[in-house]
Amino acid sequence: MSPSLPPAALLMPTSVPLTDPVTVLARIRARLDGEPVLWWWQGDVFGKRPGEIARRILRIEGIGFNRLRRLPAGLWESSMSEAGYYIDATTGALLDTWTNPYTGQAVQPPHNRLRLRYQIESSGLVRPTIPGVPFDGEVAAPMIIGDTVWSSERLAAQFPAPKEAPGSPKGLSGAPMEMTHFCASVADVNNPDLEVVPATMSHSTMWSFYPWMGMPPDAGYVLSVIVGQKIAGPAAIPLLLRERIETDYPGFLEKPDV
Repeated sequence: MSPSLPPAALLMPTSVPLTDPVTVLARIRARLDGEPVLWWWQGDVFGKRPGEIARRILRIEGIGFNRLRRLPAGLWESSMSEAGYYIDATTGALLDTWTNPYTGQAVQPPHNRLRLRYQIESSGLVRPTIPGVPFDGEVAAPMIIGDTVWSSERLAAQFPAPKEAPGSPKGLSGAPMEMTHFCASVADVNNPDLEVVPATMSHSTMWSFYPWMGMPPDAGYVLSVIVGQKIAGPAAIPLLLRERIETDYPGFLEKPDV
């Protein structure tokens, strides 16, 4: 622990200022003492080509460990580590191979093992992490609707071919735009007896067709739409998903790399 920072126990306010974008995000998406929390999510992937209506082509399900912790100089560090899988849109089976309905070709969907770390300024501005990659990110001011509070995070980037950008996440190219909305009750956010606030989220990602789909980047785009909830721990993960993660990534659920 940095000597310039107070002990973690002192970071829990008696009432979170609901105008502070990053503190509210940390309270809802993670927890204020800097410990990781676990989310479970599922959703759909839609494909859209020019001149055609969008169609559901895949489902997706997974989990993610999230952590936000305070740094000196008014910064926050956001860390995330996910494990997820593409799922057959009709049968619900986890996919190791998939026939692209646009091309008729069989391809191998990569399993989602994403690790992401970046810094957020107290104003909500997200700092870029990869040199030379155009980036825009922001944590918006919280919105209170009735007895709920919403915290939104926007991330957008322009990735070249991975080999052209040292440090770029493996396999990323194109121009993704992500928007995530986290929701909790105002009473829970302001309850000092709750270390972990119950919360739900919705997330959308718009991207050009993924390289592994075997389509030109200008052939259209995919839209992933997922919903999720913060869960108590690995035991709350649906059984088949938990068993697959334990097989593919031994020890990950017990010692997440966030």
